Amino acid sequence: MPEPEQLEVYILGMQKQAVILPGDVVAEIIPYEPLQRMEDTAEWFLGLLGWRGIQVPVVSFEMLTVERASFSLVSVSSASLVILRGDTDQALLPFYALVAQRRPGAQKVIDDMLIGTEGMIARTELAKVRFNNDVLSVPNLGYLEEAILNALIQ
Repeated sequence: MPEPEQLEVYILGMQKQAVILPGDVVAEIIPYEPLQRMEDTAEWFLGLLGWRGIQVPVVSFEMLTVERASFSLVSVSSASLVILRGDTDQALLPFYALVAQRRPGAQKVIDDMLIGTEGMIARTELAKVRFNNDVLSVPNLGYLEEAILNALIQ
């Protein structure tokens, strides 16, 4: 019998939920730092981060997912910016970032440890899965990237 495949993932703690990301999309995780706010952008578009000589858009996954959600950090000192590699249009959006309430670490999981759950799936999600005793959102990264690109073009 073949060995089950292990996947490297990151679980990002948000205000009310958690998000699971495949390890290969995470470029770097850095401590939270102040962002450059952009005029006339949606509330979920938190601003731009100067990172490695480029401007990286930073978004709140929860604010984009849930109407009338608000953004606040439980603690700036424990919050992180999770920088992701863009996939939709790398020329226009090589990187973007999500905010996590605390620093996530890489974990190894076997895919059968992630159990699909029933319930409402938001437009920002591909699915919800149960891992240990937590329900995690599997983000629709294509949708996120499209929303960011649309916000930058306006």
